[in-house]
Amino acid sequence: MERLGVGGFASVWLYRDDELQSDVAVKALADNWAQRLDIRDRFLQEARILRRADSDFVVRVYDVGEVEGTPYFVMSYADRGTVAHLLEREHSISVDRTVALVSQAGAGLSVLHEQGSIHRDIKPANLLLRTDGQGTRVMVADLGVAKAILHASGLTHVVGTPAYMAPEQATGGGVDARADVYALAAVSYQLLTGRTAHEGTIADLAHLRLPPPPSQLAQLPPEIDAVILRGLAPEREERWPDVHSYVQALQETSPVRARTLLVPAPDLPRFQAPDARPPGSPLLFALICLAVLAACFVGSLVVALLLR
Repeated sequence: MERLGVGGFASVWLYRDDELQSDVAVKALADNWAQRLDIRDRFLQEARILRRADSDFVVRVYDVGEVEGTPYFVMSYADRGTVAHLLEREHSISVDRTVALVSQAGAGLSVLHEQGSIHRDIKPANLLLRTDGQGTRVMVADLGVAKAILHASGLTHVVGTPAYMAPEQATGGGVDARADVYALAAVSYQLLTGRTAHEGTIADLAHLRLPPPPSQLAQLPPEIDAVILRGLAPEREERWPDVHSYVQALQETSPVRARTLLVPAPDLPRFQAPDARPPGSPLLFALICLAVLAACFVGSLVVALLLR
């Protein structure tokens, strides 16, 4: 139907599934990269990661295929655009809406981290918005630069967007989930203030300093400053240890946190088979068993005498 976007390696198109009567997005690898085996593998790896996530807050993949040597995969269509489009329209977002958006993005990132993947390029353009029965929700997208955590220490390529990139990514060295914490805090900063946390090139990240507190740029509760600035700490050891901790702290600053989506959902208790024994002490249970056996024995004896 139309092209939704184009990047360095792939383009995304809006298609109509006539059988399901539903709109879907199709991501296709660029023709000039389709013959590169390493690029094809990274492209398909993105589809695998998204498929395994299977979360309402991560773009879902429904199918993969290839046409004339060009691989593609079919995924959820974001009918409300992206958080970047939201910022273009509204410039800055209220605290409660920001907390809701960041919480949902955090829910998606938590799923990816639990599966061993770091996104490494979280930014407003990669947070999609989709209508559902309860309003609009966020879906984390574009994992083209995602890297398994276990192999991240061997990364040699610098990837990401400078305005949201953690300083350790600029060196091309190892990264962990705290790089995504930094990026999510940078998105939060921009949603609340209408300004990016920092500007400049990748080289400038080597001398990164904390930005002004958000409450100095917008009418915000002062307690939000410590939460976001900790997420933006240049040294990753000083940041929140994971996305869940950051989101929980951010939720505490919202006056409507009781109605804000919590992440992640608490683990359900493990299933336990019901106890087949009747209630009571072990001795009582043993006595009941003996009584049943005795009754069976007497019954059998009576039947035998009657048959003689």
